[in-house]
Amino acid sequence: MKGWEITSKEVFSLIEREAAVLPDDQVKVKITKSALTSTDGALYSGLGDKYPIIPGRAATGIVSESTSDKFERGQRVVISPYVNTAAQNGHAHSEQQKELLFSDIDILGVNRDGFLRDFVVLPVENVVHMPDGINDDEAVFVEHIALALKALDVLNVQNNEYVAILGANSLCDIFAQLVMYYHGVPIIIDTNNELLSVCRSNGIYYTINPTETDCINRVLEITGGRMAEHVVFESRARLPFYSALSLARKKGTVALMGFNVFSDKIELNMTPLLKKQLTFTGINNGYNEIASAINILANKILKLDGLVSHKISFEEAPDTIKGMLLNPLNYRSIIVNNNI
Repeated sequence: MKGWEITSKEVFSLIEREAAVLPDDQVKVKITKSALTSTDGALYSGLGDKYPIIPGRAATGIVSESTSDKFERGQRVVISPYVNTAAQNGHAHSEQQKELLFSDIDILGVNRDGFLRDFVVLPVENVVHMPDGINDDEAVFVEHIALALKALDVLNVQNNEYVAILGANSLCDIFAQLVMYYHGVPIIIDTNNELLSVCRSNGIYYTINPTETDCINRVLEITGGRMAEHVVFESRARLPFYSALSLARKKGTVALMGFNVFSDKIELNMTPLLKKQLTFTGINNGYNEIASAINILANKILKLDGLVSHKISFEEAPDTIKGMLLNPLNYRSIIVNNNI
């Protein structure tokens, strides 16, 4: 196995390890494509709690070897990054608890080695068949879709309810499209006109740049004076968090959603939260939604045009992660060709 490992803060090393004997019910996967996210930049900048670690939390691949009869050599697969530690350790949590407790979910590429490498050995439950008709460049968005589906489930968005989304990155774009698919009305808010343009090209009708338009008055206008039933603040949004509370209607829901579990501290003014009797929640993984996400892709429900800003080689990954930290506005989703 060859891979890029973050050995300490701002230090990458190219490592090689000998192949181990494949345990029972495990699958060896040759990784074909992986994706870089803000999590990888955060790990490189020193915000992780475990070093050394191989970054990369999204990947597709081809089965190289399997000790399970569920997979055959040569099958195309998507990899789930979620490991249910409660199930592994035999803890007696209910299924609902296993799904919702972050303390019970390890994420490959966050607190266990991820996919910026050529081969990986995984339990069968982390490997999912990729249907024909889905290509690798689409499949690396499976975790984005899974997280968006989880957010929809947690928020319980109903027909014609308004969902204000602070942020216009790839995750927000996908989430907004799924809000529409399930008959809600998304409103995307961001200061980056280029990102807003991509969202509009993917079918999002309501977009707001708060540096050009009075955001509160525009949301009042769009919602007929009601404000939004749900407000979602994406963890990488370059907007003040208090604006999320301003856009929510009374007894609405405000959610902090995102991949980056190392998000900066957010100052929260409790006054509007209490005065409006808002519900506040956090959503940071799509555990149990991977199969549904693959189904969404297979049925061509989403437009993914414009979501990828860079396609790079395996060798370019370290410099690209450094570039993400120096010039974050120049990067959107990044796809890595892992063929070494």
